[in-house]
Amino acid sequence: MNQHIKGLVCRLRKGSKEAFDEVYGLFHKKIYLFCINYGLAESDAEEITQEVFLKLWLNRASLDSEKSLNSYIYRIGKNIIIDEFKKKIKTRATQEYQMSLIVPYNNVEEDMDYKDLKNLMDKTLLDLPERRREVFELSRIKGLSHKEISQELGISTKTVENHLNLALHNFRDAIQKTNVLCYALFILSFF
Repeated sequence: MNQHIKGLVCRLRKGSKEAFDEVYGLFHKKIYLFCINYGLAESDAEEITQEVFLKLWLNRASLDSEKSLNSYIYRIGKNIIIDEFKKKIKTRATQEYQMSLIVPYNNVEEDMDYKDLKNLMDKTLLDLPERRREVFELSRIKGLSHKEISQELGISTKTVENHLNLALHNFRDAIQKTNVLCYALFILSFF
């Protein structure tokens, strides 16, 4: 490793923002292109690139000036990309499994019920207060844990649990009201 990079690493370890800016300038485009070459969309590549440099800054005290900064930064990038792929696979598998549980058989009436239920769920989701909806989507759609959600939103895990419980209560209420309405319409049709 050349002396300039060693010097940058030493200064970075001491918290030099100028050294960080210089490292960012040297590696930003390379890491971004590295992400693109892994098949990520431009927005995902930029987000991961930012996360790489955030992790570099947070772990700057553990940098070793004798080891390759280049390898270290690329390893961070690769690990983040792999974690993102795992998260997407998990989310997709969860969604497909959940859909397989509620997808109706090839029956027109059940198909209509399914569409009505989906519309009801979509409407109920949109009617949730903003923070509750955000927590619910991060948990049930993106598959994040309570701890990950609390870190991302800057709230306690207990608050995350409360939002999820309230959201589920909203969904239960919406379904119960619909069932009552359907039952009432069914009875009225006999009269």
